[in-house]
Amino acid sequence: MNVFSFCLYGGYNDRYYPGMIENIQLIHRYFPGWFVFVYTGSDVTADMMAKLRDAPYVVVKPTGKTGIENMIDRFTAIDEPGVDVMFVRDADSRVHSRDRWAIVDFMNSPGFIAHTIRDHKEHSASLMGGLWALRKTAGINIREEYDAYKLNPEDRGIALDQNFLSVKIYPKVKLNLLVHHGGGPTNWFETVRKFPSPWTDAMYCGRVEKPGFNEDVPKRPQPFRLKLSR
Repeated sequence: MNVFSFCLYGGYNDRYYPGMIENIQLIHRYFPGWFVFVYTGSDVTADMMAKLRDAPYVVVKPTGKTGIENMIDRFTAIDEPGVDVMFVRDADSRVHSRDRWAIVDFMNSPGFIAHTIRDHKEHSASLMGGLWALRKTAGINIREEYDAYKLNPEDRGIALDQNFLSVKIYPKVKLNLLVHHGGGPTNWFETVRKFPSPWTDAMYCGRVEKPGFNEDVPKRPQPFRLKLSR
């Protein structure tokens, strides 16, 4: 099973709630048959929970938590039985054409066990929390790794999720990691592939998008359409 994994927490927010719905629509359109796992905090609205549960190929995973630890829970999709590949994304960005190009390239490169995208001058983390992927063949259990991290946490100033990834996961995958690069640093030992075109302020992977995202591409019929209300 191939999955995209997101987290959503907090009350209604124009940045995240519509973005979650639009990402589900994009994934259903361009990756038919793939599942979307959504790790939901205990404070997500009942209306949104109902919409997520009604959506096909969406698996809702309540965490019982509030706050940023939900960002770690989305990484545990790869621990689930039957999940072969996990792509982690942020609800406020979009799985747009540039991101999809990198995803397909990684899927066509089975020799790599992990993937990340650094597509902006400020993408400095070794594994970008909302732009990375992991194959089951890596043999990594995220919950076990995070439990170990909590015993000796290290703050590298790049937020909880990326601190954890840089300390516990990156060292295990760095020699078998595919990096798609448009901006930010790279390391000499990494396998780096450039995007076919440079990033711009209007288009790069991980860019925060407003509701009503439009790629200016020909419309295709959508398997479903969710309407969002507050």
